[in-house]
Amino acid sequence: MNGARPQYAQSVAAYAPCVLGEEATAAKALRCYVSEAIEGFCAEERPKGCLLVSAATNCSKGSTSVQDLLAGYRQASEAMTADRIRRGIEEGDMPEPTKPDLLAEYVSVLIQGLAAQARDGAAVEELHGVAELALGQVAVSL
Repeated sequence: MNGARPQYAQSVAAYAPCVLGEEATAAKALRCYVSEAIEGFCAEERPKGCLLVSAATNCSKGSTSVQDLLAGYRQASEAMTADRIRRGIEEGDMPEPTKPDLLAEYVSVLIQGLAAQARDGAAVEELHGVAELALGQVAVSL
C-alpha cells in the first residue's frame, strides 16, 4: 500500500479499527463493525456505498496501482477482523473451533455486498435486516 493514507480511509472508513478494538467481545465487535459500515454506506451527506469497495474495480492496466492500494485496504480490514476474532478465542468469548480467517472473510464478503446494495439504493433498515440474518446464521453455526 506504499504508505499512502487517503483521507477517506482516515475519516469515513476509520470506524473499523475503533469498533473492532473497543467492544468487549468479538461477537459485539463484529455486529457493531457491520452496523457502523451500514450507517456509513447509507449516510445522506455522501455518495452511497463505499469508495474502498467500489472504486477502481474494473480498470485498465495503467490503474493497477490504484486497484492494489484499495485491495490492500480491504485486506488490512479483513486481517484486523481476523485478529479480533483470534483475541475473542483467546479471551474465551468465541468458541475454540472458530476459524478466524474464514469468519473474517465471511464478514468482508458481507460488508462488501452491503456496500454494493447501498450504492444501488437499498434502505438502511433493509441492510440492517440482511446483516442481522447473516450474523445470526454465524452465531447458529458457532
